Amino acid sequence: EVKIDGKKLPVLSASRDFNNRLLILLETEGSARNDKLADLVSTVTQQARQAPEGKPVAFGVFAEQASFTKGFSSAPEMRTAAVNEVIEGAPPLGKRVALWDALHQALALFGPHQPGDTILLVGEPYDDSSHHSAESVEKEFIASGTRLFMMRRIHGSRVDRDFLWNSHELEKMVLARITQETGGLLSEYVASLIRFAWAGYLLEIKLPPGLSKPHKWKVEFRGPAAETHRKTNFYYPARFPSCERADAPLKKESARSGAF
Repeated sequence: EVKIDGKKLPVLSASRDFNNRLLILLETEGSARNDKLADLVSTVTQQARQAPEGKPVAFGVFAEQASFTKGFSSAPEMRTAAVNEVIEGAPPLGKRVALWDALHQALALFGPHQPGDTILLVGEPYDDSSHHSAESVEKEFIASGTRLFMMRRIHGSRVDRDFLWNSHELEKMVLARITQETGGLLSEYVASLIRFAWAGYLLEIKLPPGLSKPHKWKVEFRGPAAETHRKTNFYYPARFPSCERADAPLKKESARSGAF
């Protein structure tokens, strides 16, 4: 059931049968000096190589600079070769961290939006080198409709370089807000949670006339589905986007955690 301003909107169809694009963006800074981080970088890279066949996946690594695959690959052999080229052939990425620049570049790799587009960021809420601001990247996420799913690399904060005079609360706040605004999830790194990046429902909804601005909306399970999913968390973008044609159906994805 979908509501805007308390009014129900007709849901024309709802399906899990969609093949969304996923970009795995991995922070590598510090991994050369920390065995635990090196192991995590290796694990996430292997997950990118071993994504299910048919799933379009792109891969990027970043520190002060970023390096990406040339696009999305669904075939395992092509994907493995592309990931290997990035992780093994990337030039030195620098000793600082340009988080917002890397996210800006990651968004650009998608091109025109498709339902379910997701960036899985495995990194830390830390930036000391970006030319793009946190606010500008947040606006890009909202405008593009791309979902952000962030997993922090280790427990708690590893911001130990300038923590005495800069707590990096801005990065923490903006990243948390982007995940909420886009229907994503913020967590610590858990290998099995990568399946969340492909989880979701594709909804086709008939919009009322005159919906010219984004609106807050409410999505709920009803009937037998409500009982089935009563113990699972349900995530969806905070605002329903406007549409060029108010009388046209709009496809919009929403996702929940759990087994799929």
